[in-house]
Amino acid sequence: MFEEFNIKGKDKYYLLFILIYSIILVGYYINFNDNLGIYCSDVYVYLLNALYYTGTNIRATETIYLSPLICRLTSIFFYFGFVDKQAIYIVTGAFAVFGNIGFYLLFKRYFNETLSLAGTVIYCSLTLYLTWLANGTLDIPAVSMTIWTALFAIIAIDDNPKYYPLAIIFVVLGIFTRYTILLTLPAIALYYVLKKGFTIDRTDLKYILRGVAIGLVITAIVIWSVMGMGNGNFAAGNQISSGVSGAQGSQTDPAYNTDVGYYLTNFINFISNSHTTIDGNPVLSNPTPLAWGVIAILIIGMALWLHEHWRKFQKKDIIPLVLFIAAIASFTRISSVITTALVLLGIYFMGKDSENKMEYFMLAWIFSNMIFFSYYTIKVSRYMLPAFPAIIYFILLSVDTINKRFKINENIIPIMLIVLFVIQAFAFTYTFEETDKFKTIEDVSDYIISNNPDYENISIGVYNVRAYNWWLGGNLVPIKSHEAGLIDSSNVTYYISDRTLSNITNYTEIKNINDVHIYEKSV
Repeated sequence: MFEEFNIKGKDKYYLLFILIYSIILVGYYINFNDNLGIYCSDVYVYLLNALYYTGTNIRATETIYLSPLICRLTSIFFYFGFVDKQAIYIVTGAFAVFGNIGFYLLFKRYFNETLSLAGTVIYCSLTLYLTWLANGTLDIPAVSMTIWTALFAIIAIDDNPKYYPLAIIFVVLGIFTRYTILLTLPAIALYYVLKKGFTIDRTDLKYILRGVAIGLVITAIVIWSVMGMGNGNFAAGNQISSGVSGAQGSQTDPAYNTDVGYYLTNFINFISNSHTTIDGNPVLSNPTPLAWGVIAILIIGMALWLHEHWRKFQKKDIIPLVLFIAAIASFTRISSVITTALVLLGIYFMGKDSENKMEYFMLAWIFSNMIFFSYYTIKVSRYMLPAFPAIIYFILLSVDTINKRFKINENIIPIMLIVLFVIQAFAFTYTFEETDKFKTIEDVSDYIISNNPDYENISIGVYNVRAYNWWLGGNLVPIKSHEAGLIDSSNVTYYISDRTLSNITNYTEIKNINDVHIYEKSV
C-alpha cells in the first residue's frame, strides 16, 4: 500500500536528516520558549483543558471544546505527573516534526530529493514558523494535519483510492486540532474536479464513504466526550459557522485590523527578518537579505515559468476573467465565502484543460486561506501559516525553472538555501528584544506560593484569571484592576493588579514584580 510514497534508498537519508534536524530545532525552541514565558494567553486555556481531562476542572467547562486532540495528548503527560507548560510545548513540537516529514513526502512527488529537502528546511525555518514553534499554540500542528491531508488526498486522487479514508480521518483530526484546516478543503475538492470531473466514480465513492463513516464515528466519540465535560455546550459549532459565513472580528480585540493588505505587506518579514518584538502578538520587522533573495528567486523563476507556458488570449478565457473581476469587486463587501468561490471557479475554468493542474491546486490552496484571513478583521501573523506550504511549492518551482533555463548545477541553489535557512533557524532567537515580562505571571505566582504554602486554600483576587488559574489553582476571584471599590470591599487575602492602586485602604502593596503589584489584606 505504501509504494505510492515512492520512497527510494536515497530518500531514507533525507528523511533521517529531516527527523534529526526537526527534533533538534524543536528542542531548541522548547528551551527558548520556556525561558521566554507564555506570550499567547490561549495556551493557558489549552493547559487548563488538558488538566480537566485528568479530572481537575479549573474554569475549563466552557472552553473544553477547544482543540481536544492537542489537549488530550497533553493530558497524558499530566497523568504521569509531568504537570508543566513544557508538556504542551512537547506535544505541539511533535506535531511540527510530523508535519515536516509529511512536507518532504508531499513535495518529493514533484521535485528531486535535494529540492524537496530544501523546501522542507525553508518551511520549518521561516521566521513566521519559528515564532510559533513548540510554544503551545495550535497553528503549526494544524498546518501539519493539513499537509498530511493534502498528501493522502493527492495520492488517493492520482494513484490509489484506498487513501481516501486516511485523508478524511486526518481532516477530522485536523478539525479537532484547529478548524482552519477546513479552509484548504475547497482547494482539494477543486483538484479532484480538475483531475476527474464532477462525477465521483464508483471506486472512489466506496472509499470516500468508508472514510466518512470512520470520520463520523471519531467525531461522535469526541463530541460526546467534550459535550459531557462541557455540560452540553459545544461552542465550536458557532465558531466554525461564524468563520465560514465570513463574519467580521470584534473591534474590541487587540488584533483588530481592517487593513486587507496586512498579510501581503508583511509577507517578506514572514520569510526572514532581523527584529522581533512582542506587542500583544509577535511583530516581525526589518527583512533580511535572505528574504529579498527568496523574493528575487520567486519573481525570476515564476516569470520564466509563465513565459514558457504563455499562450494567446482565447474566448474561453473570458469566463475566468469575468469571475476574477467579480471576485475583486466582492472582496470585503459581501462574504469571504463568495469571493473564494468566485476565485476557485475562475481557477477551475483556467485549469480544466491545462496540464499544470498541480500549480492550479496550489494557487487555490493559497487563495482559500489568504482571502479568508485578509477579509477577517482580526489580523495575527500566525493565521497565514496554512498558506505557506503552497507558497513554498512555487519557490521550489521557481528554483527548478531557473536551473533548467540556465543549465546550472541543480544542487547549487537548493544547498545554498538549506545552509542559509538552517543558520537562520538557530539565529532567529537573537532577533527578539530582550524581555522578562512574559515570565512575570509565573514569578508573581511563585512569590505567593513560596510565601504562603497554604495558597490553595485562600482566596486570591486577580486581574487576569485565565493565566493565574494555571499557576495558582481554582481559588481565584476575577476582579479588574480599575474596580478599586470592589477590590477594597472584597475579602480576598491577596490581590494581584497590573497597575498601581492608590485609592484603596484595606490592602497594602507587598511586592512589585515588573509592574505587577501584589496587595495583601491589612490585618
